[in-house]
Amino acid sequence: MKKIIIVFLLIISILSFSDIIINKNNLIKNIYAGVNFTNVTPYPSNFGNYFEVEDKIIHYNSKPFWVVFGEYTSDWGDFERNLFLSDSLPFVRGITGGYENKGLKIIFGIYDLDFELSDDEWIIQKMPGIDGNSDRRVLDGEKGYSEPYKTFIIHRIEFDSLNFLRVSFNEINLVGGKIPDLVDVNPMGILHNTYGEGYSNAMLGADFSLIPFEKLQIYGQFAMDDFVVPDTEGGATNYKPTSLAYALGARYVYRIDDYYLSPKFEYYKVYTWMYNRWQKLLKFTANYDGVEIPVGFDYGNDMEGFLFGFDLIFDWDLKVKFLAEFYKKGAIDLNTSYDDERKPDYEYWSGPYPPVRDFIKLSLQFEINY
Repeated sequence: MKKIIIVFLLIISILSFSDIIINKNNLIKNIYAGVNFTNVTPYPSNFGNYFEVEDKIIHYNSKPFWVVFGEYTSDWGDFERNLFLSDSLPFVRGITGGYENKGLKIIFGIYDLDFELSDDEWIIQKMPGIDGNSDRRVLDGEKGYSEPYKTFIIHRIEFDSLNFLRVSFNEINLVGGKIPDLVDVNPMGILHNTYGEGYSNAMLGADFSLIPFEKLQIYGQFAMDDFVVPDTEGGATNYKPTSLAYALGARYVYRIDDYYLSPKFEYYKVYTWMYNRWQKLLKFTANYDGVEIPVGFDYGNDMEGFLFGFDLIFDWDLKVKFLAEFYKKGAIDLNTSYDDERKPDYEYWSGPYPPVRDFIKLSLQFEINY
């Protein structure tokens, strides 16, 4: 069965903070010049000593440190559909900040995620040993973590001392059912391997951007939730399946008069059980107006396909975006129970799991900033 979606969007936004980059326009303009710019937003457009408060955002910048606090859109990656933190979320509430010095960036984000749990989901959260799925051995009188908190924490170290190459390594830690402590949220805790047994779900992320010559960018991204070696992990095929996602893309940037034109092609592979979890407070999703949205790839898990599109950016703050997307969607989604009988079928952990259907989306977006 084919599913075709046609979307037409007109977005008019006010960019109050001229010192904060909140979209990818600057990244595209730098590719034209042959220079890699960070793919994290929000990010300071320049460094100085200032403190600003406006609307729902507080921004502090004192080189080499910076912090943005409040409610805003966040996007970490070069892709239209990023894998471990993307603008699939309409907004995040929390703090983004970092340190920059001579080709090294340390960036962190701490975001409070909205969630909704049914009565049955609360029972599973409180009793992590249910259905044999547990990260924590249930002792006499002991229960799982079930405080009403779901916190997304990301630490990133980025290297871009070479203008033509940028590489980053990211540690993502989802803390659910517990108020995060200093070990979890330490801004400088890069790749510190949080061992939050029963309340922490960790993911590894990495990406790169290569500009072999001016105007051309080749970029990639990788995310790993779990990786199972069945011969060495007892019962693993019935527990936490291998869950990976990766993407590869390329774009070229033209400059014509007062606008930039950037066609791009992107390939995506999202494993069958990626982003999923039996405890909803440890699932890589958030709720907005009753809709559960993955924090990474916009359309969830069990998908493979590609995207073609272009960005048209005018110097006078008009942006036009066209996207044509073609995916194969498997039968497993983020609502599929973790005790589903199909989970032990490790041959389909990479997916898409049959029966497979076509998922096609065409979209045209206009954005005017003033």
